Amino acid sequence: MNRLITLLLCLVATLTTRAGDMGNARQIFDKTYNSFYGQGGVRFNYKISALGIYHEKGWACYKGNKSKSAHDDTVMWNDGELLYKVRLKKKLVEIHDPKVNKEDQLLQKFKFYPDEFNYSVKREGDKLLLTLKAKKGAKNTKMKEVRILVDPVTYHPQQLRVKVLSLFWLKVTFTNFQAGNIADTTFDFPKEKYSDYRTEDRR
Repeated sequence: MNRLITLLLCLVATLTTRAGDMGNARQIFDKTYNSFYGQGGVRFNYKISALGIYHEKGWACYKGNKSKSAHDDTVMWNDGELLYKVRLKKKLVEIHDPKVNKEDQLLQKFKFYPDEFNYSVKREGDKLLLTLKAKKGAKNTKMKEVRILVDPVTYHPQQLRVKVLSLFWLKVTFTNFQAGNIADTTFDFPKEKYSDYRTEDRR
C-alpha cells in the first residue's frame, strides 16, 4: 500500500489549490505542497480502513524521490534507484525497481483527474473540510467523492476519505505529521542488519 499512500498525498496537495474562498488559493497550495514535497521531506503515521474489513496502520517518510515506510511485518527503503522490501517474519529481503508498479492494480482506481470534479470547502469545527464530487459524465476518474479534513493553520491533512465506484469508502487518518528536518541517511538501506536474510531480486 506504500504507493497508494503516495497517490493519496498527491490528492491532498491538489485539493487545497481550490480552497480560495478560505484564503489565497496559491498560498494555501504552496503551504500544503511544501508540507509534502519541500526539500526537508515529510514523515507521518497513518491508519487506513476500507469496507470495515481492511485495516492497515504504519508510518511513512518521503523526501524527493526517496521514501521509507513500515506496516505490519514489512519495512521498505526506496533510495530512488532500488526499493528494498524487508519481510521480517519470513526473514526475506526483496529488491524491486521503484519506477515499475508490478502489483497494485487497485492504484488505477485512485488516478486523479482534477478537471473531472466539482470543488467546495467549508468549516468543520476547527478544521477545513474540502469536498470533491465527480462531475456528471466524468469518463476517467473512478473516484466519485473525496473528503479531506485539513488543519487551517498548517494545512496539514488529518483525515482523507475517498469513495470509489460508488461502492466503498477508503479512509486514511494522519497523525504525528512532521514537515522538514528529514535526514538523507533515513533512506539508506542497512544491508548489514539483514545480512542473514534470504534475498530475492524481483526487478
